[in-house]
Amino acid sequence: MVFPRWFVATLAWSLLAASAGGQTPGFVRWSADELAERRTALGTHVGADGSARETLGDYETATRSHRFRFIHRVRDGAPEQHRDIEDVVFIQSGAAVLQVGGALVEPRGTPPELTGRAIRGGEQYAVAAGDILHIPADTPHRYLVPEGGQVTYVLVRMPALVGERVVPPDAPTLTFRPDGFALWRADELETRRMALVGSIRPDRSSRETLADYGSPVRSHRFRHIHRDANGVPEIHDEIIDVVFVTSGAGELLVGGEILDRNGSLGSGIADGVRHPVAAGDVLHIPARTPHGYLVPTGGQVTYVLVRVPAVPGS
Repeated sequence: MVFPRWFVATLAWSLLAASAGGQTPGFVRWSADELAERRTALGTHVGADGSARETLGDYETATRSHRFRFIHRVRDGAPEQHRDIEDVVFIQSGAAVLQVGGALVEPRGTPPELTGRAIRGGEQYAVAAGDILHIPADTPHRYLVPEGGQVTYVLVRMPALVGERVVPPDAPTLTFRPDGFALWRADELETRRMALVGSIRPDRSSRETLADYGSPVRSHRFRHIHRDANGVPEIHDEIIDVVFVTSGAGELLVGGEILDRNGSLGSGIADGVRHPVAAGDVLHIPARTPHGYLVPTGGQVTYVLVRVPAVPGS
């Protein structure tokens, strides 16, 4: 029997989680092709609420943070509000309107997870394939799907940032409403990519901060990075990298041992494994995992990097 690629990837994740007590999943790449296959499969299992979903990966924390979900909707979603969770969303296909902010009408459930009959007030933003969103914690939101349409997205549940915020000087000022919400549309990211091409540094990369919510350990940070040559190997002890590849193609060398480590960087990686990466892929790089981007001659790879705090004790 021949299994689809997405089934093999899911099995690999499950085995990794099981072998580590469900706490330390390894590197995973959900390719654009795999996500398209999964979307088609979800379309055959739409429930009475007009949605279908699956768990891509889960660190199994008590608050259900650090959870990766793939969600397909053909009708409006129920309003929801998560006190302790920030949503990071990559729209994989389709289009919808996101209503965000305001107040839940007739809230029900038990905090920290609430749903409601509707949302009073708030803002509305059109979202479509290739867009990336950040929905702050404790913020009502719902997806409104046009009749006959659909929206499918990867949802990353990130723990809410608590404590005093230390916002670095390079953090941009966000003008979205409500406070903390952010939306980077696919066409905007392409315009930004072209600007990055014109500001390549000696290490053959260019980058910008899309948002920084002020974590002292530099988690909850969104970076837009363009490379036209191999990147310097790196490792982050307290940060999980979630990567949305927006343009180009290359490879990611991951795992093994980082050589000549100096802070978060190294001179090379011994015994790592090469994985192809391309536009539309979503990557999960665990904390304390050596990794480096490899770019073919004449090529480029551009991605949005979301820095997620590592699970304590993992």
